[in-house]
Amino acid sequence: EAVRLTLVSDSAQGIAEHGEAIRDLVTGLDADWSAERAGVHADQANEAKSLLPELTAAAVELAEADTLEAARDAFYALSKPLVRFRKAAIGDWPVVAYCSMAKRSWLQPEGELGNPYYGPSMPLCGEVVDG
Repeated sequence: EAVRLTLVSDSAQGIAEHGEAIRDLVTGLDADWSAERAGVHADQANEAKSLLPELTAAAVELAEADTLEAARDAFYALSKPLVRFRKAAIGDWPVVAYCSMAKRSWLQPEGELGNPYYGPSMPLCGEVVDG
């Protein structure tokens, strides 16, 4: 969520640190995997675990993003597996929003949309598609 809010404000400040933290979290989860620790339903644990390499690669991409455009692309790369991971998750998760102009989705808390792909120029562009 911190990454999305940073991008909504048209900034990439702190994105590398967030990417590194996400990478570390996913790497730790992969090293000590359990459905309970991952917060997913046991019958969907294998599918959720299969997303970890894609999540790790996207987090590395986010950590290495050196421009706002690269950070937005990396955020989308991270959002794709997170949207799929959400389907296996237990408990309350953010909603899935989609911007038809950017043709990209993202997760965010319920409430007013904050489009991370267009920032302040079009902050409300999009719609909740699942949640």
